[in-house]
Amino acid sequence: MRHSHRIIRLLARLRERGIDHQETDGCAAPPEALMHDRAASVPTLVISPRSEWGLGQTLNLLKELDIYRYIPISVKSGGHGYFNGATCKGIMLNLTRMDKQHISEEVLFIQPGCVLGQLIDLLAKHRKAVPHGDCFGVGVGGHFLTAGWDPLLARRHGLGCQSVIGGRVILWDGEVINVDEKNNSSLLRAMRGGGAAGVGVVTELRLRVFDEPPRATWCFARLSKDQLSICRAHEIFSKAWNLPRDISVSFRFHFDPCQLEPICSFNIYSLLTPDETISHLKVHLGLEITSYFIDKSKWTEGPVISSRLIPASKLLTANPGMLAEMSSTSLHKSPLLYWNEQVVLREMGRSYFTSGSHWIRLDCGAMLEELYEQFESAQDHPSRNRLYTLVILGGGRMLELQEECSMPLGKALARFEGHWDESYEEKRWIRAFTDKLSLIIRNCEDKVLQRPYRGDIWTIEQAEDAKLDGTLKTYDRRFT
Repeated sequence: MRHSHRIIRLLARLRERGIDHQETDGCAAPPEALMHDRAASVPTLVISPRSEWGLGQTLNLLKELDIYRYIPISVKSGGHGYFNGATCKGIMLNLTRMDKQHISEEVLFIQPGCVLGQLIDLLAKHRKAVPHGDCFGVGVGGHFLTAGWDPLLARRHGLGCQSVIGGRVILWDGEVINVDEKNNSSLLRAMRGGGAAGVGVVTELRLRVFDEPPRATWCFARLSKDQLSICRAHEIFSKAWNLPRDISVSFRFHFDPCQLEPICSFNIYSLLTPDETISHLKVHLGLEITSYFIDKSKWTEGPVISSRLIPASKLLTANPGMLAEMSSTSLHKSPLLYWNEQVVLREMGRSYFTSGSHWIRLDCGAMLEELYEQFESAQDHPSRNRLYTLVILGGGRMLELQEECSMPLGKALARFEGHWDESYEEKRWIRAFTDKLSLIIRNCEDKVLQRPYRGDIWTIEQAEDAKLDGTLKTYDRRFT
């Protein structure tokens, strides 16, 4: 590495302070530094502090040795980000060992190294809730600073990042600051969807929690191509927009190994009983659409944690206490221990992948049909099980809290992923297929919004924002 003299001095200072670190060959990452994307850069040095003190000392050393000016630095909590911002060719600050969490007086205190699986366990034990995504292995640091779309809770309670009420941040020179409504309030807004504007490293997040809802109910209806056309004729998303906030609607396109045709799953999540939910569907979506959900034997009702375990392995479903033992390392090492086989193949196993995400208009019926036809064209391809597309309705509390967070929000979101392993042919086919998915979705894009959903950005340029840049300028002390 260039500027190796700086690295030599840094290593000596880290050893003096007992801060764990590991040099690599630049080709193979140690287990704690692994990213979900196998194409991610491998850092030359991984520093893994266990405490706020250790991290503060590390940042102070980086400033003192003028390393920021010459060597790239990245920060990793879970390593699931789509543009691999958690890694680089230089130095990775690995936060996976900073994983303490507790709940006190309706506030969740959580360190960035926790993964969502650990959080799901804590919330269930306390019978509390906060909106969050459905991937067990996502690190909470990146997740709650940029995203937190909950298919069950978001319309009623907002995004996870909109529940952030404060935290602690170590600036790049090692100074620790407290952030809340009274202290560094401009930075609080940047912590709600803006990645804290990159001013330093967040060592603690504080989120408002609420009592766990008494139930979660859901029903996933598999639609034929003709039924999807009926949904288009009924302007399904435009009508679903007026559903009670306790009900969330989405469409998911993918393949099942046991079925040749693509699956279009029309998904309903609800905080109401099946009977209450069906009654609202009749009023807002009409009898013909509601007929897809009228068979109550197809509905599932249970505690919130049961909805979190829908994609789980049989072992994890039978032993939910395993959630407390999760880490990003264990999920990368043994994904089938936690996820069912289809989910690992389609999205949760480490792989090479491409993805995209766009805010879309509510008049998206034609887009849904085109997505189905595109998937239909892939039904004979051996890589078909490595694809999925999700189209989900937003609104409700998310939009009400728009001014309090630092990213633009639309009314509906469409996102896709395509995965592959080592095969060049597989890579070429997946990329060509997902390029077509992207074109279909972009034809229905909400042009009013200038940035995609922050949790799904796949290039660093998509994170650019004038207000966040201003916040960074205020707090950035790397070169002063």
